[in-house]
Amino acid sequence: MNIAALAQNTATLKQYLIELSLNQDLAPISRAKYTQCLRDLITWLDERPPSALAAKMFLAELRDRGYKPRSVQLYYHAIKPFLEFLGIPFKLKFKKIRQLPPYHSPEDLNSILRVIDNRSDTWSKLGHRDRLILLALAFTGLRASELLNLRPCDLTTDYLLVRHGKGDKDRTIPLAETIRKPLSDYIKHNATNPADRLFPIKRKRLHTIVTQYARAAGINDITPHTLRHYFATRLAELGAPLRAIQELLGHADISTTAIYLDLIPKHLQGSIALLDGSTSLSNKNIPNTKRRSRSKSLSLSLSSKSKPSGKENPRCGLSLNKGRPLTQSLISAPSRASPSIGQGPGASFASARDAPTALPGSPNDGDTRPRLLSTARASSGSSENRA
Repeated sequence: MNIAALAQNTATLKQYLIELSLNQDLAPISRAKYTQCLRDLITWLDERPPSALAAKMFLAELRDRGYKPRSVQLYYHAIKPFLEFLGIPFKLKFKKIRQLPPYHSPEDLNSILRVIDNRSDTWSKLGHRDRLILLALAFTGLRASELLNLRPCDLTTDYLLVRHGKGDKDRTIPLAETIRKPLSDYIKHNATNPADRLFPIKRKRLHTIVTQYARAAGINDITPHTLRHYFATRLAELGAPLRAIQELLGHADISTTAIYLDLIPKHLQGSIALLDGSTSLSNKNIPNTKRRSRSKSLSLSLSSKSKPSGKENPRCGLSLNKGRPLTQSLISAPSRASPSIGQGPGASFASARDAPTALPGSPNDGDTRPRLLSTARASSGSSENRA
């Protein structure tokens, strides 16, 4: 084992981490994740020096181990600036991942709140705080870190101020009536100092609080960040403008917010509604068999002696159904015959394309049957007659 090479890699990483700590564009949680990713890389490298090829092999191995695409991309975003710090260019292109967040209804939230209200163990006195945490996440859309940094001085009667959110950006969130009074009562009851944190717990504890109550309610996929999705989803369901949802969530790119329109595609319902009533499924009782030939259809039509019922179409002798409205389809297509065109048990369901029509100005314009007979005779005549 080359101990000198190991020491060199460790010293290089330590030097870069000092540089990383000075990067004010990274949130503390992102800085911690990047640090862990780089330590995993140095451990994997062992005595080999960092290189672009080694980084590609490392990411490929993570993928082969079953790491999710998002996790592999996280490692990439941590490794890329590290290699560039060493003067090694490194760039990979990843397929864009677009996964819809889980959908949860208001009833799911109410189920969790009922579990909190029915708590009767030794620590049930914490239920008031835990209930407020659930409500704050679900009715403000705060990130977990933003909630944990919340202080009474950031709250007014009607608004909540998020200071130094993701990307070191501030934003203001109006308080819903559901959360306004509980927050005020909680601050008064605990006599919390204006500059103290409202919920002085760690991020891991926050995650445990939310997930344990959710599991007790029979819901296994709710986390603090899921409640942020719930907030945005409910706004989209109730018709809030996409731009307003973007500002409330603090998204830099509106395309990130647009995912909630895909989860609740109300903007597409009007388009799909155009299909209702635009077509008539009149052929649903007709078996899907091969279409009969024209000559066979004509012979069957001529052999039927039963009198047609209903009003006939003067153009092709088809029976019209007055009870069904004629609607224009979204897509222009050749019309098909109605399933009621048969004139007896053995009648053919020929399409409108196959039905012959009378010639304009013909004395038989009102009835095509004599024309059919003449057509049949003409087809059996000499080549001169056919011409």
